[in-house]
Amino acid sequence: MKIENTDKFIKNVEDLVDPAEVCNLFFFQGFKKLLPRSVFKRMLIKTSKKTPHMGFIIEPYSLFLFFKINDVEKAQSLLPDRYKLVKASVFEGDEPEYYFGIGNLYTRGSTFWGIRLESYLTAIDTETGLLSWIFFDILSNTIIAVPSEGVADPNSRDAIFTTGPRGDIYVDIKDDKSDRQLTLKGNITKGNMRRPDQPLWITGNTSIGYIKEISDYGDDPFAVVFDPAEVSEAYDCPVDDFNITVNTLVPDFAEQKLAKVACFPYTQHYIADSPGCRTYVRNDEDLIRNYNKFAKMNEMKTFSTKSIKKLFFAGILISPIISIILFILLLLNI
Repeated sequence: MKIENTDKFIKNVEDLVDPAEVCNLFFFQGFKKLLPRSVFKRMLIKTSKKTPHMGFIIEPYSLFLFFKINDVEKAQSLLPDRYKLVKASVFEGDEPEYYFGIGNLYTRGSTFWGIRLESYLTAIDTETGLLSWIFFDILSNTIIAVPSEGVADPNSRDAIFTTGPRGDIYVDIKDDKSDRQLTLKGNITKGNMRRPDQPLWITGNTSIGYIKEISDYGDDPFAVVFDPAEVSEAYDCPVDDFNITVNTLVPDFAEQKLAKVACFPYTQHYIADSPGCRTYVRNDEDLIRNYNKFAKMNEMKTFSTKSIKKLFFAGILISPIISIILFILLLLNI
């Protein structure tokens, strides 16, 4: 089985990203605190059933940093029971290691638009046997989707992730409410184009979970669907060309010294599951089958805030009515 209709798949992913809907979600996100978390989360899941898939685009020069884990037992204790921490290779032919990874991304999606810093562990899902990326933390200046909250507010409003004309990469991302921060300047011009380890970058992206702290009980892993060619090449950059001036993100179970750097110099297009939905991908054939299915679709519905709008405006109308009724009852009792 082979990938078909690449151009159509890319167009479908781009069509799933509507800047106006992202703006709408940002607006209504501000009123989330007026509702119980469980209610807002149910609203998102209800919306997801109508639009089970989201577009997810990573712009060029996404940067992945890897640090060796020196306390495997502590890292393992953070994982849900179904996962077992494992060694992984960043590039083919490299010696596998226990890694703590940090991904720096500029993203566009159906429900977000901005900079994301994602940190991960790598593990085997003992229920499926699949190598998996496990989210440890997310810092972002845009909306964040996590199982425990549904949708979380941006937590790093002054985030910087950009490039310069001489091959420089700049990262300065800090949590608004804590001292968690990563600041660095690197250069990719001496990077060698190599083949990333395919089990990690392909299989791992079809089985994505979360550590206990930010996952829901019984929360299943989710998959992203993409062309494997999008992770077939990346720059293996010399770690000495990256100067980290502030790093309070790497936890105490990992070394502070940078061990590996990977950079993808092109746009990557993914279709991801909406909250509460799941695409089952068991192997490479499943991935390609789903890719070709999405590529053949003539129209894919993008995420819409219509149901959230209805509830919001209903609340605006109902509140004055309740106030009037209470005022009348008060007058009758005088």
